[in-house]
Amino acid sequence: MIKKLISITLITLVHLWPISGSTQQTKSQLTVNGDGWRLVRSVQLGDSGKYIHMVLINLERDTDKSVYGAAINKICSSETDFCRIRFWNEERYIPQSTSFTDGQFKTLRAEYTFNRAGSVQEIRYACTVLPDKGQCFSN
Repeated sequence: MIKKLISITLITLVHLWPISGSTQQTKSQLTVNGDGWRLVRSVQLGDSGKYIHMVLINLERDTDKSVYGAAINKICSSETDFCRIRFWNEERYIPQSTSFTDGQFKTLRAEYTFNRAGSVQEIRYACTVLPDKGQCFSN
């Protein structure tokens, strides 16, 4: 009787294993996107637990500041101390790491930084997105 009960339990566990394993998702597997943008990847800064989020903006909407704002609100809403997002309009230029090449910098459309410890919260756009010298960077 005990052997039969153990066998049934093991068979049940074996059949349930793939189901429970396939429903789990890590933070990096979740799809985060919105109207006019998509999170491509998040790269950790060393072992800090802080990330730089790499976002693709639709080419047709890359001068629409509301698209950037929507991405910032969605991605950073749960980040209470630090959030950094870099935006590109061509996926092939989005870097795999936190550093980037000159070519990748030249195609960077905007960068958002929030750091509570440093009292910093700003978004800067490429001057081709927002030609206001007080809020843009030349690339």
